[in-house]
Amino acid sequence: MRDGSAGDAFARAIGAKAGIAEALRRLDLRTAEPGKFTRLREQAAAVAAGYSLVRWAGPTPPAYRGPLARVSNAYRDAPHDAGYETGNWDADRIRERGDAPLAAMGLRTYTVAAEHDASGELAAMTQLSVSPDNPQWGYQGLTAVTKEHRGHRLGLLVKAAMLEWLAETEPAVERIETGNASANDHMIAINDTLGFEVDLPDFHTVELGVADVLGRD
Repeated sequence: MRDGSAGDAFARAIGAKAGIAEALRRLDLRTAEPGKFTRLREQAAAVAAGYSLVRWAGPTPPAYRGPLARVSNAYRDAPHDAGYETGNWDADRIRERGDAPLAAMGLRTYTVAAEHDASGELAAMTQLSVSPDNPQWGYQGLTAVTKEHRGHRLGLLVKAAMLEWLAETEPAVERIETGNASANDHMIAINDTLGFEVDLPDFHTVELGVADVLGRD
């Protein structure tokens, strides 16, 4: 909820604990410099020698479910509230709790990943979805890079490649929305480079323990 809002005041009044600060960011593709994302992808690719891009639309192909789960688990390192459970992703969970709910909602989903040429491992990924009911908007999903492959600009590589691909597959998309924890300096820097701007600053989740509520008169 937004800091300073009525909901924020209510949460504080009942003793709820504020979570990590976040900000909503938006990228306006209508004002992006022509060729910008291609240039950024090429710059990142020059640093990411030894990695190749792979991509797919819709549900994750069976051969990539396990590798994608491994990269998704890298999100555990990202800043998050102490009470937030990131869970353990595996191939079944990718199918049942990753792909299936998005398909059930009718969303068109896109995944771009970076594969380490020498080992064949997936090293990074980013996902984005578009709703047929609101095709002018793209919604950024998870972006993650495994610990052993960080430092090669893979985050920027996959996100810039996604924006290039999106121009081909979803030309109606005008804006993209994403959210970042304020402490996630690395991802914020990538989004700033791509042109995302803060749209809704200073909001957070709140947590109130069940035991705290039940223990009151």
